Amino acid sequence: MLASASVANAATFNFSFSNVEGAVGGTVEGIIELPDGDGTFAATSVTVTSAPAILGYPLPVDFVDGGEIANSFTIISGMIDATVSTFVNPFPVSFPFGTALALNDGFEGSLLNVPGSGVTSSGVQDLDSSTLNYSNASATTPESTSMITLIGLGLLGVGSKLKKKS
Repeated sequence: MLASASVANAATFNFSFSNVEGAVGGTVEGIIELPDGDGTFAATSVTVTSAPAILGYPLPVDFVDGGEIANSFTIISGMIDATVSTFVNPFPVSFPFGTALALNDGFEGSLLNVPGSGVTSSGVQDLDSSTLNYSNASATTPESTSMITLIGLGLLGVGSKLKKKS
């Protein structure tokens, strides 16, 4: 059973995969929006943000349009479990005919096909999803200004201790 959540509690993940068997060399990158927390969820957005220009997509393009035949991502400890997570959109509204985008599909692997081609290997494809990577874009990292502030406070503390010693 897939859970649903509001956009306010969303987690963002990056994905990428590279061509192994397809007709077009290159890498596809994108962003997945999922409810926050661990569990199995349907993505509210799977957006391709970067792909070889020869494929002809007006980037960015979101493939969550209600036509997906698979849209299931399992999150464990804040990371997508790539072994059981699958996304397949065979007939997106804006690009009919054939599978447009697949992530870890049991038949087609990970792929982004030429819009409307109907040919499975017309674009970037990795049948085994061996190059498919997910990363948590929601993980917070200190901003450079925050780091500079922390370093400055640390130096002030050291300076204060040295002044008291003398």
